Amino acid sequence: MQASQQAVQQMQQDMQNAQQANQQAMQDAQNAAQNSGPVIAVTAAPTFSMKAGVVKPGSTVRLASRTHYAAIYYTTNGWSPTTRSRRYKGPITINTSMQLQAIAVAPNMVRSPIASATYTVNDAVNPSGPLALATDGVLRAGTRLHLVTGSAVTSKTAQVGDSIRLLLDQDVKLGDAILLPKGTPVEATITQADPASRGRIPGDVAFEIHGISVGAKQIPLKGGETLEGTGHPLGAYVLIPVVGPIVGLAKISQVGDEAEIKLGMTMTAAVVSDSPLL
Repeated sequence: MQASQQAVQQMQQDMQNAQQANQQAMQDAQNAAQNSGPVIAVTAAPTFSMKAGVVKPGSTVRLASRTHYAAIYYTTNGWSPTTRSRRYKGPITINTSMQLQAIAVAPNMVRSPIASATYTVNDAVNPSGPLALATDGVLRAGTRLHLVTGSAVTSKTAQVGDSIRLLLDQDVKLGDAILLPKGTPVEATITQADPASRGRIPGDVAFEIHGISVGAKQIPLKGGETLEGTGHPLGAYVLIPVVGPIVGLAKISQVGDEAEIKLGMTMTAAVVSDSPLL
């Protein structure tokens, strides 16, 4: 009888200890969730149907994201893609060497990391530069001017509001007369500048193009680019379930470089309104 009573008491004690341990675990989980902040879901990065490397002219590459309803945006000129970049709507044909970069964005989720692949076309005839732009003396609205960076900029030292040196990368002509020579300065301002965060989150730089001067006239232009440093993942994006509806914020494990705008990077900007050059 005494042994039976001791067994019952021991069972009750074990149940009480287990209940207390469970309550403590729930409390610890709730504290962890509160400290980690709200959940952030990250869109899966785009995948490319063709590996980087040497390809034949006319090859095509398809992009996809595992996240449902994700929209994909891409660039081929060395600048980082944003939601203002070209949206992927079908296979991309590769006729010249390019650096293809893409992001994916899904509703109510954080933008994916940048996916990148460099394709080299050995048989392609790559133009040496943009041709001169022929006009009737007026730069028409929507005309795209080819520009090039005239100096190097790094996210480590760049500041919002700084000017960035851009140059016209083609002559603008009326007949044989050059109205705007190649190398004419273009006004642009840095609008975003973040250094790499303790070497983990990549740095970024963005700028907005304002216009180009012809004598005392200012021709308004619209455009801009973004450049992010390279991220080197050390782990995965993870969502941490805790208790019931409470979830924790995933930590991003990666090493990030500074963004470095190099001398000679190209881009285009659009003329905002019809602008006489004479």
